[in-house]
Amino acid sequence: MENHILGVLENNFAQLRVLSNQNTKNDSTRQRKDIPWLSKIDLEQITRSWFTSPIVVIKYKLIFFWNEKAGCTYWKKLLQVIQGLKNNEVHHPDFNGLSYLINYKDNEITDMMFNDSWTKAVFVREPRERILSCYLEKGLNNAHMINHCAQTVKSFIEFLNLTKTCKDPHWFSQVRAPKYFYKNMMIGKMPDILTFTEKLLIKIGAWNESVKDWIYSEDRKNKTRYHARKAEDQLFQYYNDTKIQDIIFEKYADDYDVFNFEKKYFVFDKKYSKITRCSTTSSLQKQIKYSSFAFYYSFRNMNVCIEF
Repeated sequence: MENHILGVLENNFAQLRVLSNQNTKNDSTRQRKDIPWLSKIDLEQITRSWFTSPIVVIKYKLIFFWNEKAGCTYWKKLLQVIQGLKNNEVHHPDFNGLSYLINYKDNEITDMMFNDSWTKAVFVREPRERILSCYLEKGLNNAHMINHCAQTVKSFIEFLNLTKTCKDPHWFSQVRAPKYFYKNMMIGKMPDILTFTEKLLIKIGAWNESVKDWIYSEDRKNKTRYHARKAEDQLFQYYNDTKIQDIIFEKYADDYDVFNFEKKYFVFDKKYSKITRCSTTSSLQKQIKYSSFAFYYSFRNMNVCIEF
């Protein structure tokens, strides 16, 4: 009888231990979900490398996710200007005076990324425009291609194929953080660079007359106008069919999804010979008239009308 009672008690205690362990495990799981946490892979994706890491502006509590071939020289220089940095060097982290996220400890990065008092912003470019710019500057530069990819290319399509195996941040995806962060991130795009600049700087408290004078200086406007016209002229040459565009749609699927770029083909019409841009209330209808051709492409959030 006593043995029977002892057996029942031991069995009950064993069941209680199992239930206790399960509750402890569930509590631990709930705690992990409530506490901000980034995996090693997440941290590597966010911080990138020494030369490509997001820029941190402590004074204004800003983490800026810049991208190669998406106005990066402009943004680095601007972030120098708002901090009063006089450095002539813009790109090299050792000499430009800028602070980078990779310099911070993992727990500091985690806190900054999940802390709403820090503004997170990213600036991106339509993938077809961006990869073409990469090709024209890097792909046609034999020295760069030999140094980074160990071979040269003779055509745009050959360059696109090579980017599958040759890794270079100039043609990486612009999605460089876990996707859920972008829901609360300020996102700017090339067509509205000046509007986005003002909006961002006002938000962080860095908008003032000296910054405004720098942004709208004649030298700055001339550089922007030249690069815009040059890029538009070359789009016609390289995107005169849909095959290459399909390749880019697939290659940069995350960019199109996360940043809400429209997957609409550039369409060419044999009629015009002048470049014009004109806005509507909700979008910019960009009609590029090159030689005896014209293509049409819609940008969002523009309120300018420029005629060349």
